[in-house]
Amino acid sequence: MRPRFHAGASAGIGALLAALLSAAPARATSVSEFPDNGSEQMARGGAWVARASDPLAAFYNPAGLAGQRTALTLQSHLTFQSTCFSRVKAATDTSDDPLVQGDGTFPKVCNDAEPNLAPQLGATFRITDRLGVGFVILGPSAAGNNTFPEFVDGPNGPTAPPNRFLLIRQRGLVLFPTISVGYEVIRGLRIGVGLTWGIASLRLATSSLSLNQDGLDPKNEVRGNLQVKDLFVPGATLGALYSPVPWLDVAGTYRVSDSIRARGDVGLATNYYDPKNARGDASNVRYGDSVFSDCGTGRDTAVCGDGGNATLKLPIPMEAKLGFRFHKPRAVAPEPEPSVSGDTKEHVVVVPRPRDPIADDQFDAELDLTWAHNSALDAVEIRFPSDANGDGTIPVSGVPTGAVPPNADVPKQYRDVLGVRLGGDYNLLADRLAVRAGGFFESKAQDNRYQSLDMAGTARVGFGLGLTFRQRLGANMALDLMAGYGHVFFMDSENRDPNAQGIQGLAGTPCNPPVSASGPNCPGGSQKYRANWPINLGTITNSVNMVNLGATLRF
Repeated sequence: MRPRFHAGASAGIGALLAALLSAAPARATSVSEFPDNGSEQMARGGAWVARASDPLAAFYNPAGLAGQRTALTLQSHLTFQSTCFSRVKAATDTSDDPLVQGDGTFPKVCNDAEPNLAPQLGATFRITDRLGVGFVILGPSAAGNNTFPEFVDGPNGPTAPPNRFLLIRQRGLVLFPTISVGYEVIRGLRIGVGLTWGIASLRLATSSLSLNQDGLDPKNEVRGNLQVKDLFVPGATLGALYSPVPWLDVAGTYRVSDSIRARGDVGLATNYYDPKNARGDASNVRYGDSVFSDCGTGRDTAVCGDGGNATLKLPIPMEAKLGFRFHKPRAVAPEPEPSVSGDTKEHVVVVPRPRDPIADDQFDAELDLTWAHNSALDAVEIRFPSDANGDGTIPVSGVPTGAVPPNADVPKQYRDVLGVRLGGDYNLLADRLAVRAGGFFESKAQDNRYQSLDMAGTARVGFGLGLTFRQRLGANMALDLMAGYGHVFFMDSENRDPNAQGIQGLAGTPCNPPVSASGPNCPGGSQKYRANWPINLGTITNSVNMVNLGATLRF
């Protein structure tokens, strides 16, 4: 029995890697985020590309740096994402799971909706009246940490949870350090460019089927822990901001990024769902890790070398935004004063005044249209070493013939996402107090056959509310204190037909029934190391609550 358990350990890797997506960087309009980082941005429903009036413009629209005062901002999201999964057993699923009820369903499980802190730090420098430089560090506008049950109560005591094949735990750090420049080339026309050095370091856990065979018990399944990182994910943003008349701003941005190309290793815990382990007795659990030269097997082998045996490629979709901002200037707001050199009009130079909507406008309203090329992400490419026959070469601890599946790609089949955002500010007290609100809609990104817990691919709608209080610290210095709240509603994702197609779990041996096969597929055409049934059938629900607090010091 023990070798069978350990062979299954190799299967845990593929499903584990699927969880990477929920912490992977993408853009808001993309499936893994929601609009948007920043107190103003979130509270306006993400309708901010044409306003671009604080240091976060370095990331969202670098053209907005031109005309900003020198400023320093520190803000932070506190995000609570609630996700629940009501699983349905596939008609072809032959596993012996004690949680299955008489109607073929499993008990509903939910994550713990833990708070996710996502700080944003940025600075702008007013080099000249027309030239601004900005630097910002922020992460995705998403819930980076996610925890589902490790065990649930079954009829005979603790047992494996229904969510185990999709996601158990996720921890990680994803940052986008960005340096940008904005320049006003002619009066009213600003352009900008930003360069990003992305960083991703992730720790993820899930489980999988034990072997590619029928009649398995969940206690024979395994838990895997993946650690991967990519310390250089280059990206760039181009932006433009045009003010043809004093009451209208038109803006556009285009962002492109390299794929995440992460490398790391996986640790495996076999016999993990033994009820004794749930009670704190891990004596039956066996461990291995591809970071060790012997892969944690204790054998006289060095096949795992110096580690780095897992590779992952995740395309990051390009994104474009187009925004139209109507704003009503205050009648008392002075026009830019001319600076005169010499005695003739030929030497008159118009000096642009700093852009400051809270001081200069009575109110504004902005409409943004967004597009994300999510169809570029049809799968997450996850690979391990293999031999010429297409079989895995990394052994598994305790199993002489066990191997890690060489191809653990996770299908996504996303489609492009279109979005609309509408939001604005009303300045109750000039240069003192502003309130704001906004909302957004984004189209569905994914066929429900590929639904998972890593991110919500359904259509979504959300709203935000917020305010800014300004305290003047002198003629040219002000402290802005900001707060915002946002909520995102997601359409339910349903794929409840037991005979429906879905994501097939991975398995520790190539084919069911067992047969020798050369290449990536079994004789019937199915992919090696895949079970004969889907493991993601059912209903997935999501909702998100966000709070943002921040401060900006303007000089």
